[in-house]
Amino acid sequence: MRRIIKNILRSLGFDRAVTFGLMTRVWGLFSGPITMVVIATKLSPIQQGFYFTFSSLLALQMFFDLGLMFVIAQFSSHEFVDLSWKKNGAIDGSPLAVRRFTDLLCKTTLWFGVAALLMIIVLVPAGLIFFQQKGNVDFSWRIPWTLAVIGTALNLFVCPFFSIMLGSGEVVTVNKRELVSALSSSILCWSVLSLHGGLYAAFAVNLGGLFISWGYLLSRRPEMIKLAWRGWFGEERQQRKASGGLSWWKEIWPMQWRLAISVGSSYFIFQLFNPVLFQYHGSVIAGQMGMTLTAANALLAGSTTVFNVKVPEFGKLVANRDWKRLDDIFMDGTRRALLLALFGTVAGTSAIWALQSYTTLGKRFIPYAEAGLLFSTVFFQIVIASLAAYLRSHKKEPLMKMTILASILQGAATWYFGKHYAALGVTVAFFIINSCFIFPYTFFVWRRCKRQWHSAEAPEPLQPGTEPL
Repeated sequence: MRRIIKNILRSLGFDRAVTFGLMTRVWGLFSGPITMVVIATKLSPIQQGFYFTFSSLLALQMFFDLGLMFVIAQFSSHEFVDLSWKKNGAIDGSPLAVRRFTDLLCKTTLWFGVAALLMIIVLVPAGLIFFQQKGNVDFSWRIPWTLAVIGTALNLFVCPFFSIMLGSGEVVTVNKRELVSALSSSILCWSVLSLHGGLYAAFAVNLGGLFISWGYLLSRRPEMIKLAWRGWFGEERQQRKASGGLSWWKEIWPMQWRLAISVGSSYFIFQLFNPVLFQYHGSVIAGQMGMTLTAANALLAGSTTVFNVKVPEFGKLVANRDWKRLDDIFMDGTRRALLLALFGTVAGTSAIWALQSYTTLGKRFIPYAEAGLLFSTVFFQIVIASLAAYLRSHKKEPLMKMTILASILQGAATWYFGKHYAALGVTVAFFIINSCFIFPYTFFVWRRCKRQWHSAEAPEPLQPGTEPL
């Protein structure tokens, strides 16, 4: 019976990587209602608004990593064609490939170290000024905000190690780590809330992931940490500067700056809801939107898991110019993600309807019809994300112009309709812009780039940084 179940799961695309990834998303869907109940009983509606607005402002970390996490994964997937992992995180391969890998590891860890420090310096005072506008409240929020920023920054610093592992094909390891981090973060969050810790729960979420990430690296990948250290302060410092190393300005930066603009612009598409509603309609409505957005994001993350586990393989297929295999995996993963999203949309909308019809707990969400529209937007987001991953696996960023335009449209719409029509205006505008602008634009770019890059007349599809539009 056990073998039959395994065969069924494998036929549906549920290998170990998918299983761990999906378990993480399922845990998010499972832990979300528990967190909601704990928040409803231990936090006031005003505190709930602060809590979720904390999360939206902490998402400003994307302006500090500037899209580098995705770039690292793509470059490491190409480099690992000639590399392999040894015990404790050591690297084996040709001398040139090892030197390029060491260069990539050292330069990206330095970048994220500086970015983490800048994040603390900028976000702590900015958040204190923003939340102070609401006047005095009867709960502590200044120290929790400061600790939450510090915790997020320390988690940011660990990102390059796991991005490299993801790009190398260690999807099982990365997804397993995310699952354990999610479990520990939820338990710590619930514990702090149950002990009347209030907004300190925002820091507890970061603390769980921090312990798991660094604990794994120190116990299972110590050689990787040592390599990064030696690359900057030890004997490998001169070696990685030798000819044949990785050139940041010629190889990474041409793709990164485009992706940085795209990622930075996406903040105004996905993360502006709560701050706008907090500013114009108060923390209660911002808390309702935050709770519903959490469910929608969990649906998006859970649905795209079956697709994302295959993305590291894209880089290797592109390097080998195996276009047919690339297209087959892309289409199969996208179909599976959309099927999961369909199930989640129906289940999520029905659950919120039931909560609002029969319990007071439903008041912590936006109205179920608006929630259903928000969940429906996930379908377009899945296709957009899969098309973007396909394009970026070629070490290019052709979606920069679209993302800039979309961020201007969505940012302006969120501000105007959020100010005048609250959650309803934000949700309708989000659906229309995704379905009528971002999706068709992304599809057009994908079709055009695919035809140009994969044609026999296009001999340089792997040179980073070319903007085809």
